[in-house]
Amino acid sequence: CSSSNKTTPQAGALAQPNIIVFLTDDQGYGDVGYNGSKIKTPHIDSLAKYGMTFTDFYVENRCSPTRLAFMTGSYSHRAGHSKVIYRTQKIGINPAEITTAELLQQAGYATALVGKWHLGEWEPFHPLNHGFDQSLTFLASGKSNAGFALYRDRELVDDRHKLRKTDGEFTPQLLQAGKDFITQNKDKPFFLFYATPTPHTPWIPNEQFAGSSPVGKYGDVVREIDWQVGELVRTLEEHGVADNTLFVFTSDNGPVLREPGPEAGPLRGGKWSDFEGGIRVPTVMRWPARIKPGSVNSEITGIIDLLPTFCAVAGVEPPQDRVIDGINVLPYLESQQLDEPIREVFIVPGSIIRMGQYKLLTKQLSYKGRGDKEVVHAQRWSLFDLANDIGETTDISAENPEIVAKLKARYEQEMALLNQATREIGRVSE
Repeated sequence: CSSSNKTTPQAGALAQPNIIVFLTDDQGYGDVGYNGSKIKTPHIDSLAKYGMTFTDFYVENRCSPTRLAFMTGSYSHRAGHSKVIYRTQKIGINPAEITTAELLQQAGYATALVGKWHLGEWEPFHPLNHGFDQSLTFLASGKSNAGFALYRDRELVDDRHKLRKTDGEFTPQLLQAGKDFITQNKDKPFFLFYATPTPHTPWIPNEQFAGSSPVGKYGDVVREIDWQVGELVRTLEEHGVADNTLFVFTSDNGPVLREPGPEAGPLRGGKWSDFEGGIRVPTVMRWPARIKPGSVNSEITGIIDLLPTFCAVAGVEPPQDRVIDGINVLPYLESQQLDEPIREVFIVPGSIIRMGQYKLLTKQLSYKGRGDKEVVHAQRWSLFDLANDIGETTDISAENPEIVAKLKARYEQEMALLNQATREIGRVSE
């Protein structure tokens, strides 16, 4: 990528910005201040004010698939597993995958994971074997399958029975690890994957945030997340590296719809569904050296695009020996005027296709309503115009058979291409 003309203390390093990906767990599209939430999130809102908001950023509808997509730059279906990886299963990210972290290592980056991994609990799947120089993460407890243990690299830190990794008690420890990593690597490019395990249920805020929100414990936990964002940005500023740091804030999937608490904002559905509320998430990218403050991008983008984008800004080639579904969206970050969108379609294999302003359901979709009191359905081949109906309230398929046919044909084409080149999930022999 070309170097910026801006003059900063790190002008010579602009081709290799520091990169932080702050990934929340089950946070809704409407659960940030800049999207109208009742929960105050001033630090996340500041990212939006001084960075770029992505309005149509897609992930997968559950934890492990989104993380697998991020690490591989591929739909989780292509990388071998589109479901949650549970701690009792002997599966995880395949050692043959070339991860985002490994590529940045090759480019000379220091790399660290802080927080949730969820890509396998066995040694072949350990973060240190997949591109991270160091990690502070939750893995299956050695004493009980009922809980998790906190590990620093491979050293046990906390192994209390039935450890709740969502407990805010651990937030200061995770945050300190993130800040320490920034401090230790302030003079060279670094990649920090800060994957907070909140606001996943159960909502257990750190005591300093208890009662701080009008939305109960869920809101308290989101306030705690916002504080962590602010502390990491403050640490970058203290060391003079904030301008040349690409800070990405996003969530792994939509919210668990329970009262009182999460909001998908104007979107329909939540976690576990492929309605927009399950797969479209709040996303902001801040990079003062390159991103125009207060900018907004409303094109189709997704977490699969981060791997090739990071490769572009770090100066390393993405893998050439396998299919990568992600596309480099650096031109969006630089507010380039393009004749056509970088990404024309996004699919959830076996479920939906988004193309332009339209979304077609390739199977019947359903989700549980608030309090699990009702199940809401939408029929197979329903068509929605997201530009005019972001909440997917009105099926327009009957009035637009030619659009249905066009999206169906494109979906079949995309699925044929995917099925020609899939990879296996990693497995530990019995």
